[in-house]
Amino acid sequence: MKKIYLLLIMFSFTFGFAQNPGDTIVVQTFDYSMTYGQAWGPPRDTIAHFPNDPNLTFEKIIMAYSMRCKDGQVNQSGGNNVACGEWDYSCHTYIHDSTRIDSILNRTASHSITNFNGSNYPYINYPIYNYIQTIDSLGNIIIDSVLASADTIYEMGIISNSNSLLHDVIDTLSINTYWQPYSYTTDSSGNVINIDTMLSTGVINISQINYYKRYPMAFQIMSFVTPYGIGLDLGPEGKTWYFDLTDYAPIFKGNKRITVSGGGQWQEDMDIKFYFIVGTPPRDVLEMQQIWRPQSKSYTSIMNDDCFEPRTHELLSSASAFKINTVVTGHGQQGEFIPRNHYIDIDNNPSNKNTWRVWTECAGNPVYPQGGTWIYDRAGWCPGQASDVNEFDITSLVTAGQQHTFDYGLNNATGSSNYWVSSQLISYGTPNFNLDARITDILSPTNKVVNSRKNPICSKPEIVIQNTGSTNLTSLIINYWVEGSPNQETFQWSGNLSFMQKDTVKLPDPQSLWNQSTNTIFNVNITSPNGGFDEYVLNNSMSSHFEYPPEYNDIFTIWVQTNSGVINSLTQYSETSWEITDNSDNMIYNSGILISNTQYRDTVQFAPGCYTFKVTDVDDDGLDFWANNDGAGMIRFRDIGASWFKIFDCDFGSFIHHEFRVANNTAGVENFNTPISIYPNPAKNQITISSSIYNPVSISIIDKIGRVIEKRDCMSLVNEVIDIKSLNSGSYFIEIISDEKKYIKKFVKN
Repeated sequence: MKKIYLLLIMFSFTFGFAQNPGDTIVVQTFDYSMTYGQAWGPPRDTIAHFPNDPNLTFEKIIMAYSMRCKDGQVNQSGGNNVACGEWDYSCHTYIHDSTRIDSILNRTASHSITNFNGSNYPYINYPIYNYIQTIDSLGNIIIDSVLASADTIYEMGIISNSNSLLHDVIDTLSINTYWQPYSYTTDSSGNVINIDTMLSTGVINISQINYYKRYPMAFQIMSFVTPYGIGLDLGPEGKTWYFDLTDYAPIFKGNKRITVSGGGQWQEDMDIKFYFIVGTPPRDVLEMQQIWRPQSKSYTSIMNDDCFEPRTHELLSSASAFKINTVVTGHGQQGEFIPRNHYIDIDNNPSNKNTWRVWTECAGNPVYPQGGTWIYDRAGWCPGQASDVNEFDITSLVTAGQQHTFDYGLNNATGSSNYWVSSQLISYGTPNFNLDARITDILSPTNKVVNSRKNPICSKPEIVIQNTGSTNLTSLIINYWVEGSPNQETFQWSGNLSFMQKDTVKLPDPQSLWNQSTNTIFNVNITSPNGGFDEYVLNNSMSSHFEYPPEYNDIFTIWVQTNSGVINSLTQYSETSWEITDNSDNMIYNSGILISNTQYRDTVQFAPGCYTFKVTDVDDDGLDFWANNDGAGMIRFRDIGASWFKIFDCDFGSFIHHEFRVANNTAGVENFNTPISIYPNPAKNQITISSSIYNPVSISIIDKIGRVIEKRDCMSLVNEVIDIKSLNSGSYFIEIISDEKKYIKKFVKN
């Protein structure tokens, strides 16, 4: 497979290269070398030159979104002008299309009336007089009449400029002079002493009339929030996220303006590339329509339909399927930190309403630890990751070629609740294949940042497959291997996936899978969907770069210091616990219930294999988070009689997932040609080690925290008696070493 790199340049040119299915065209927009601006500065802004060959189709369009702290530095002091900025800011990426029109609803009063505030204006169309009552020196009442001031009534109308980039015009339709139907009598000091209400000629009802402001259409292709930067290290080359933007295929054509704005566009160095994979997609994207222009509005404006109001769109008559993608992110104190239900409604029909909870758990964020409140759950987003996308397949609810009305809203909100909303309607053609399947992702093993919380691995690989044919997918052969391996592993998948449905598959992990320890490329290939012929083989393979997990000795000590975070203040049970499982998910060790502010030391022993150390914090704030009063804890691994070899960062949020290997060449009982037994076990006064080793041996007694309690050397090991009366009750280990072979066995002192 070849790659054609098309770098961003500032003049027009044509794509004169031959592109074949499977080739990749790369369009570079922003890169790390661009001038570093200020947070809340102007948008990043450039012109990108995308492929525009009408005969060229793309299987996928992938956005590679890379970010690093300025020049690879680390911000240790705060502020937004150095390295990674201190705060989390929105970072919206747009592709602009000047041939399409975005509109924003505005409202104005239907009438403007001088000297009047209200919604109903009663009037008289003939002059009204007011009266002034005075008393002369003789006590006579004198009444003078004065013509009342008239009101000027401006009747407003809208001149529509639909189907253009011009704003609607607010125009004055008529100007009239009327009087309000009240006659006032005042004394000489101006105090009202009587009001006469006249018979009204009529009433003007003042309403709100709609008009629209129009702009070149801006599609929000990425909603991202920058991470909290203090102490954050994104590495010298930064981190890269990958997003499938194939739904935007009708827009990614020719010269297009690309901008990044929202406040965080200059906080970190940024590199954005677009990968166009030449080929045939599962179905053609026929149209991408913007329902509302992306913007941020208060919940009151949304609920009053002052924005994101019901809009009617005519659906493409040639389309066979339709979907609405919506991104909603909440901001403001109540909008950001309170989960709420939002909805998309079709034709004001309750049965056609898609309701979803806008809420994202952040304590498992792969970009961690960060400097701020990165663990707090938020409405639709987390610092240092892309915002959530709600996908709503509306095919069964609409009719191609007909008009349908779409409305967005939320059920309720309070306080400072503002929501940034972006929503698009996508129209698809019929499936391009009858029988086809593809691999959409390798979750593990991989170096992708989005999966880094559960990588590296030595256990079961995990991939995502998708049915990309019109026929339901019921079986599939999956071949997988590490680059350089002489043999491939094979797995027979079975299930029932409809068109475009996905399944996450865990693959078996025989020992032979990980034998190629010098190669770090994992390959997957799928064949024989439903036992038949795959109609499009170019989407059948995928590879990932990965790292191997660490390799540890077969015995070491786990040191845990809990902090003061508790599940229940009465019991003082800690929020934190741990467990170790093997690659079949069997529990090998677990911490049980831990007590707060307590140190634990547990010595663990393993047979050769792959293991997973899992730490869970039920309050999602780890063992060391700056914004609570729980204090700091500790999790470390220590070799017997040696130093720490693994120190975990305790600002981990909700969990730690750490896989490691115990190698086959680690000494164990199978290294001895003769059996070894310890009896009695449990014992109170003494134990006997029985074997038939006639070479010199070293025998050690080790306690649970890895301390060597007693050590002796023997010329042989047949029936060695060891006095244990002086030992405290508890668990211990006997370690026997002979000819560089090691045997460890647990015994209990009563």
